[in-house]
Amino acid sequence: MTKPANLGEAVQRYGYAKKQKIKLYGKELEIVSDPVHTQGDDVFVDAREKGAEAVRRLQVPRNVVEMAKRSERKRRSRPA
Repeated sequence: MTKPANLGEAVQRYGYAKKQKIKLYGKELEIVSDPVHTQGDDVFVDAREKGAEAVRRLQVPRNVVEMAKRSERKRRSRPA
């Protein structure tokens, strides 16, 4: 299992990092926080919709979390 801190860092490499702009659920969003790993495979970011003031917490899509977990495992398995 990937450590929580490492999972958050791995998710950031897929574009879910503070000040990044993404399209999710048909909306343009600006991420205003780094990923927060709560438990299991749940990773969340705080984001603001383009043109809106309100910030809301969004779950990072499961497929992104799975890709991040796989990439983190590969990074750890490489010899230093």
